[in-house]
Amino acid sequence: MTAQGRYATPDSSFGRSAGNAAARGGALVAVAVVIGFLLLWQGGVGGSGDAVTAADSGESDDAIGGDTADAGITSETDAATEDSNGDDAAVPDDTVDTAPEETVAPTPVTRPPGEVKAAVANGVGEAGLAGSRASVLSTAGYVTVAANAAAETAQSQVYYVEGYGEEAQGIAVELGGDAAVLRPAPSDPGALVTDATAVDGFHVFVILGTDRVLG
Repeated sequence: MTAQGRYATPDSSFGRSAGNAAARGGALVAVAVVIGFLLLWQGGVGGSGDAVTAADSGESDDAIGGDTADAGITSETDAATEDSNGDDAAVPDDTVDTAPEETVAPTPVTRPPGEVKAAVANGVGEAGLAGSRASVLSTAGYVTVAANAAAETAQSQVYYVEGYGEEAQGIAVELGGDAAVLRPAPSDPGALVTDATAVDGFHVFVILGTDRVLG
């Protein structure tokens, strides 16, 4: 036997074979490392990417859900606003119309001339004046008496006791005057003439003045 060993060859072919085997083994280990790295990269980095995508999708769902919730709140707020403003509030069936109704003044009821007593007093001092004007009223149906005024006066006036204003106006018109000559009678209408007993119970007192408004 030689010092080279049992299987050694004179041409050193065994050394070359061992070197080639070691090189192939190293290459396989390198490939395995690369493949393992790629698998780890796909499982880690790729998985992390999926997780981010899922999170993004969840955030999108939350945002959409948030929009939906906001829309519901907005609708409720709009409804409350409409109710508070009364724009869309239903009008009750039993709504009462509070518009003021047109009021019509009642037509005054005047007494017939035969129920009205009118005293015609001469305040001018002209003889027969009171009698002539009293005759006009008598012809119209009034109950009349001619008298002398307590004093001469320039202004013609027609006095009336309470409740005979309409009748007094009718008498003034009959004598050619209007409502401007009407006056409420004093508490003692007999004081308007010289003889109070002649006009006791009378309702209207015509005082003829120098202005000749009543003739």
